[in-house]
Amino acid sequence: MPGGRYDGRESFANETDQLPGPFSNVTELQASFAAKGLTSDEMVTLSGAHTIGRARCLFFSSRFSEMDPAFAAKLRAQCNGNDNTNVNQDQVTPDVLDKQYYRNVIDRKVLFTSDAVLNSTETMTQVTENANRAGAWERKFERAMENMGKIGIKTRGDQGAEIRKVCSRVNN
Repeated sequence: MPGGRYDGRESFANETDQLPGPFSNVTELQASFAAKGLTSDEMVTLSGAHTIGRARCLFFSSRFSEMDPAFAAKLRAQCNGNDNTNVNQDQVTPDVLDKQYYRNVIDRKVLFTSDAVLNSTETMTQVTENANRAGAWERKFERAMENMGKIGIKTRGDQGAEIRKVCSRVNN
C-alpha cells in the first residue's frame, strides 16, 4: 500500500455494513463492489483473501449439502453442532496468503455462499485463471488492494485524520 496518506484515528463497527455479507449472491457482490468503484474482476481477486482467516459455523452450516461431501463431513465434525465454533476458511493452507482459495472454489470446498457463487458463469473464467496461472492472482491482488485503499481517502481537512508514523497504531 502506498504510504503517506491520511487515516482516521478510530474505526467504528457500524461501518462494516458496507461490506458484502457471507450470504451474498453474485449480483449482490458485484453491486456492492461496483458501488465502491471496483470491478467484477477486482471482486473475484479480493475474495481470494478468504484463503486466510477463520469463520464461525453460523455463517456456513446451512450450506453443507452444497459442499464437497467429504469437506462437508469434516466441517460438520469440527462444528459439532455449535454455531459459535470457528474453523479455518482454507483447510489446505490456512495460514498462507495464496491462490489455494480458487482451487477451493472450483472443488466446492469454500465456506460462504459469497465464495461458492464465484463458481458461476459470470466469474468462473477469473476463478480458473487465478487458480491456474502462476503469479496472476498475486499481481492482480496487489493492484486490487491498492485500488481498494483509495476508497474513502481522508484529507488534511477531515477531523481526526492523520498521517501515521507507524501504520499499525495512531500517533500520540
